[in-house]
Amino acid sequence: MGRMQGIEILKGASQIKYGPFTTGGALNMISAQIPTVFSGKLNLMGGSFGNRNLYAGVGDSYQNVGFYLETFQAKSNGFKDLDNGGDTGFDKSDYMAKFRINSNPDAAIYQALSFKIAETDEKSDETYLGLTDQDFEISPFRRYAGSQQDLMDSKQTQLQLRHIIRPLKFLDITTTVYRNRFRRNWYKLDKVRSAQSNGAVGISDILQDPITFSGEYNIITGMSSNNTNALEVKNNNRSYQAKGIQSVIGLNFSNQVLTQDIEIGIRFHRDYMDRFQWVDQYAMDNGTMELTNAGIAGTESNRIESAEAFASFIQYKVIYDKLTVIPGIRYESIHVKREDFGKNDPNRNGIDLQVRTNSVKVVIPGIGIDYKFSNRLSSFLGIHKGFAPPGSMEDTKAEESINYEIGLRVNQKLFSGQIIGFFNDYSNLLGSDLAAAGGAGSNDQFNGGEVDVMGIEFQFQYHLINKPVSKFRLPLTISYTYTNAEFRNSFESDFEAWGTVNLGDKLPYISPNQFGVQLGLEHKRFGINVMSKYFDKMRTEAGQDDIPSIESTDGAFIIDLSAYYQINKYLRFFGSIQNLSNNTYSVARRPAGLRPGLPRAYQVGIKTSF
Repeated sequence: MGRMQGIEILKGASQIKYGPFTTGGALNMISAQIPTVFSGKLNLMGGSFGNRNLYAGVGDSYQNVGFYLETFQAKSNGFKDLDNGGDTGFDKSDYMAKFRINSNPDAAIYQALSFKIAETDEKSDETYLGLTDQDFEISPFRRYAGSQQDLMDSKQTQLQLRHIIRPLKFLDITTTVYRNRFRRNWYKLDKVRSAQSNGAVGISDILQDPITFSGEYNIITGMSSNNTNALEVKNNNRSYQAKGIQSVIGLNFSNQVLTQDIEIGIRFHRDYMDRFQWVDQYAMDNGTMELTNAGIAGTESNRIESAEAFASFIQYKVIYDKLTVIPGIRYESIHVKREDFGKNDPNRNGIDLQVRTNSVKVVIPGIGIDYKFSNRLSSFLGIHKGFAPPGSMEDTKAEESINYEIGLRVNQKLFSGQIIGFFNDYSNLLGSDLAAAGGAGSNDQFNGGEVDVMGIEFQFQYHLINKPVSKFRLPLTISYTYTNAEFRNSFESDFEAWGTVNLGDKLPYISPNQFGVQLGLEHKRFGINVMSKYFDKMRTEAGQDDIPSIESTDGAFIIDLSAYYQINKYLRFFGSIQNLSNNTYSVARRPAGLRPGLPRAYQVGIKTSF
């Protein structure tokens, strides 16, 4: 995110062009574009907890070539306090280069060929191990000694080749070939075995009931272990690859009455995930973990999951007077396969190989309608099918829903805003057995049945200073979202966060009410913004009525402050304070134990551009 030029949010029927996940919207992270003239920028920032960021980019364009080079560096010592000391932060390096060659802009048939290469390296001292309720009350930013070895080590590379041709004034064709590779090993505490226990106990169970599992709890908090192989630290080692080719044809036909845009897309895609994992064992010696048994790679999760997909879409946009209609339809054909070699075949000879497959084909329609009552007031309506593909289990159904939204937008000189009502009618909601959600980490998906998600949201902005001659602007922005999400059937689930679900149970980890207020004072030389946000507590397990304290996160009211001063045309100084009142609150109980939100943190920096 630190090097992105912008974020495009696509909701409703407009996301038909993107898939296969079409339910809740799509985020398009827009990387820096090749500039038309020689230009660049440099941002430096530092602050609390050893946070320091650097962004640098430079690029230029000539008549037939262009380029842009950039890097983003982010480091932090972390805001949590590890028993016996140590970092709880991260070190991330991001590099990207874009090159373009093109024909003359006035060529009869314009063409451009661009190439992008990017690499990201990251090491994060992050853990799944949270805190018990009692320890959170005493020291919410503590991290137990049992997490001292936890480390995420990852690397991603991205290659992309894009060709654009405009053979006719009303026709353009964009073809993109891409390949992404990502490998990571998240080395983190998984289970603990005390001397009086018959077997290893998962960290989620330990923190949920530290009295029953007092021996295991004592070990993770730093007490020496009598048994030498007390702590099981899992190498959650995985590698991913996604590659494919996509072409999009754009057609534009306009006259004095109608404006018509047609987009037709086709994509062939392949990807895989290779899980090749193992477990190391440690003893705890007076708060220090000592390796006692190094595991053999491939003796834990040892499988390959792959997918082959074909997708196509057509979207038609027509504008007639004050009415805009955008119907579209998408087709997805996906075949998934899992090859599980088992824990006794690290060389993958196939002696215990188990294979399972699943396929799905689906048509995904949608339509969006916008009507402008005037230049200041418009309305919109959207209806589209939501879809998410199933995993490789044969009995797992795809996630499907019908999604509706309706709203009004107003845009006047001093006042602007929008209000939206939405309803997602799930015929089947998919759940995933993720370790991050407190599950076993099998990644298996399961059917959650019928779910209704409905709500309303609005955002309004009003300029409190309305004098045209004033050098100041004082915008006030208010936003609010209400969400009600509940199961519409009863069922039994092995997924811990759902468990026994009854008709009318609320979905976990959804805040019913979220409210924000922002007030800014703006001048051509400086600006100050005060931002506040409130969010309700969330259920951590499905249920109804009042939320038990052991199944809840905290609601919170947070105030942030930011300011900048434009020193000259090329140089800007800025600063911010997050969580100004230093509120302490929990944000999750999964994957294992309570986790705190960010305490008060400041940052200052400079931005320069040319």
